Amino acid sequence: MRWTASDFERLDPRLFRAFLAVVRTQSFSQAATEAALTQGAISQQIAKLEDRLRSQLFVRAGNRVVTTPAGRLLAEHAQAYMDHTSRFLEQLNEEFESMRGLVSYAMPESCIHAPHFGWLLERCRAYPELILSIELKPSAAVMLDLMAGNIDFGFVNRAVEATSVQAYPFCQEEYVLVSATGSNVVGPTSLDELLALPMISYPGMIECLNRWTARHFGESDPIGAVALATHGQFNDIRGALAMVAGHLGVTVLPRHVAMAQMDSGTIQVLEVASADDAVSKARAMQQIWIVRLKERRMPARVKRVIRWFLEMHTELQPLPEEFLE
Repeated sequence: MRWTASDFERLDPRLFRAFLAVVRTQSFSQAATEAALTQGAISQQIAKLEDRLRSQLFVRAGNRVVTTPAGRLLAEHAQAYMDHTSRFLEQLNEEFESMRGLVSYAMPESCIHAPHFGWLLERCRAYPELILSIELKPSAAVMLDLMAGNIDFGFVNRAVEATSVQAYPFCQEEYVLVSATGSNVVGPTSLDELLALPMISYPGMIECLNRWTARHFGESDPIGAVALATHGQFNDIRGALAMVAGHLGVTVLPRHVAMAQMDSGTIQVLEVASADDAVSKARAMQQIWIVRLKERRMPARVKRVIRWFLEMHTELQPLPEEFLE
């Protein structure tokens, strides 16, 4: 007789418990007691296994039940399967236990409008006991919270100089100057023209504006709110974008925040008017960093959430394991 893979595919692992009980006890009646089944149920399950394998698994020898060569082979397979299943369930339970509790982080407001946040929520659905605490604040405030131990990790859009902080490049943002489509506003040719534009402000806008200005007009002293011709302000970047779409003014923000409005044609990007093609097409890019305290021990759930973020960028493969230590 020749056994094939299909013979094993037809095996029902639920029958292994009764089979192994007979192997251990060498008795159908004792196996029934051990497996909490009737002796008739034990006999039926052994008969099913023998039928599917087309081979006898036990023979009687007086008051004992002796395992045949085929039965001994199956016993090795069945025990290995049961052991492997037990280890798998232990690891699975440990996985879910480790993903129970609070994970806190902070980031600039623009980051929540990037695709990463939606991807994170999809991952979290598999762990109902994982609690996320997320705060939106400027990079400087994120660093203060991190240093004070108020958050597990954070995202910032500026280089990190503190030696106690470990930073890893996560992604890049592009800052753009936008206005309502069809407005009379044109791209500025100088810093003075930029400052004369009707500006819509929101928390963190000044930082975006200074980065955009440095890229297009060169490094200069940081621009403060008092230098702007402010025509409106909103404490939320989406609200500021709505004001721009309503022809109340212009603003500088990350491109990804306004992509939907650009695609629908309600918002347009204002290019710098310059005879120098390199200047007019320059892109104001900014690195986003993921940061954590070097000496702070990270629970498994925090490491896992950070790993999820890093896995969102294939260019970061292989993952920087040293960042997760």
